[in-house]
Amino acid sequence: MKTTIFSQVSIDGKLTLGAGKSSKQLFSMFEEPDIKYIHKFRGLIDAIMVGKNTIQYDDPMLTNRYEENNNPLRIIPTTHMDISLDSHVLADDGRTLIVTTENGKNPEMISILKDRNKDVLICGQDKVDFAKLFRELEDNYNVHSIMVEGGGFLNWNVLDQDLVDEIIIMQLPIIIGGVTNITLVDGTGYNDLDFVKKFKVVEVLPNKNYTLLRYQKAV
Repeated sequence: MKTTIFSQVSIDGKLTLGAGKSSKQLFSMFEEPDIKYIHKFRGLIDAIMVGKNTIQYDDPMLTNRYEENNNPLRIIPTTHMDISLDSHVLADDGRTLIVTTENGKNPEMISILKDRNKDVLICGQDKVDFAKLFRELEDNYNVHSIMVEGGGFLNWNVLDQDLVDEIIIMQLPIIIGGVTNITLVDGTGYNDLDFVKKFKVVEVLPNKNYTLLRYQKAV
């Protein structure tokens, strides 16, 4: 499985203009070629994964709007299945997999989702087991490449479990700040340099509206 974190951030690594705000505000700084680049990448991978908060605040479609019938499987991990049934990923006809836990599964919600032709996978007891999830995706869903467009908590979980091979960042030339604002990676973090996740720089490409930064996992 090749896993790529793909994100749009400010210079100081912020994903939004404040807690509870949509990241779509940052997308207003992009032009059509920039948006096409994002969607082209979606056409190259088997699955795209975002967290519950992204669904709540952004309500994205997570499709490849420039190539018909070339959309990735949409994966939404959620501990308690508390996702609005009106969200795009649950209300449209696109392929969607909801991943939840033994303690958080909701039989009524599962029944509704299956009636809508959405898949539900139980993966973990109290929290989603991402290592197990990725094995399930390869073995049972024919997913061999996945793009994680997560918030700070989702990104932390996949990084902390050594599941990330590549990070691609579209860095906007702005400073947002805010001690409570979501960053590219949140979670508990590391207090010892021996435990940090190491990556190597493989590309730095200035563009009109952003700088493309690409990193690969250091071996």
